[in-house]
Amino acid sequence: MDIYYFNITALRNKNIFNLKLHDVEEQRVDKIKRLRVTDDKLRSLGAGLLIKFIREKYGTEGALLTDKFGKPYFENSKVYFNISHSGNYVVAAVSNHSIGVDVQRIQRDKHRIAEKNFLPSECEYINELEDDAVIQQRFCEIWTIKEAYLKNIGIGLRKPLNSFEVSLKGDAPQIVGKKEYRFVQMKLDGRYIIAICASRKDAEFNLEEITL
Repeated sequence: MDIYYFNITALRNKNIFNLKLHDVEEQRVDKIKRLRVTDDKLRSLGAGLLIKFIREKYGTEGALLTDKFGKPYFENSKVYFNISHSGNYVVAAVSNHSIGVDVQRIQRDKHRIAEKNFLPSECEYINELEDDAVIQQRFCEIWTIKEAYLKNIGIGLRKPLNSFEVSLKGDAPQIVGKKEYRFVQMKLDGRYIIAICASRKDAEFNLEEITL
């Protein structure tokens, strides 16, 4: 599997933003125009540029479609991909097998929603140390693993987050009872957590930054 990340900072320049709008598909442009928040527009354009990059690199020509749960895919293609964005970054994961990716910026107090959404064992892991920075990071570790898994299986947040358990014991994260999946997790720019949920058949991964 291949993992690509793109920093949207350059798109804050209006001239670059308007120029790059011509590089993405019409349906992406329409979506961007409907968005009201500037950063949402930038991240959506960044996602469109990553999709364009994937099309060119992997030679996919089929239409970009979404399934009934909103998961994007290329029509008549064996290339699987998934995209996530948070803060200044858009991240894409590409594979020959179904894949899910999530990126989250580590933020203060966001971890407080854990008690309502996570299992007791997960909350115990998050709050094990009385260190705010550790607590915030561990929350993002659990959250991104859960999101990446749900995006892989294609149902998003329709499945309750407390209906399955994340284990961080051992060398790599795992969903309890789901040994067919492989999880890769990493920190980006010191402030972001990325998690990828892939097939066990994906034995290796490559990480690459995409720039304008």
